[in-house]
Amino acid sequence: MKEKWQNFLKKELDRLDKIVVLGTGNALKADDAAGLLVASMLDNHLSRFQKSKIKILRAYEIIDLYLRKIKRIKPSHLIIIDAIDVGRKPGTIIATRIDPERKRKKKIGGEFYAFLEKLSAEASCKIYLIGIQPETLDFGHPITPAIKEASRQIVDFISQLVPRKPV
Repeated sequence: MKEKWQNFLKKELDRLDKIVVLGTGNALKADDAAGLLVASMLDNHLSRFQKSKIKILRAYEIIDLYLRKIKRIKPSHLIIIDAIDVGRKPGTIIATRIDPERKRKKKIGGEFYAFLEKLSAEASCKIYLIGIQPETLDFGHPITPAIKEASRQIVDFISQLVPRKPV
């Protein structure tokens, strides 16, 4: 049975042309590296044909530097993946469409929101955020098993959006 986030994204990504997956986070702070882990796993999992439709970027904590690159790719959809504390069980996945024109929610940080405002003004793509509830953000600790499993689920989902070979 598909989870709520999968059903939401399946409907939203129905007519995709080209997707950019932007994995973000700090690789030194345990589960904060969730977005980077998903990007890395996707890079190893996708076929050459899938990579022609799904562009993968690893932004670490400096996503502003990727604005130009995203604009150059001209995606129809942008999926940002990050560890986000929403007060749920570790490994819980949430997905939402980001509309920078709507009022800011407290969960989205100021710098991140400023990036989204710039991006929406300069690129004409739909923007989505996939968040993974972290267990720990302690410096120097490895990614926890719950976050690894959530990352695998996201990779499986995204890799099914585009066939492995041309049809």
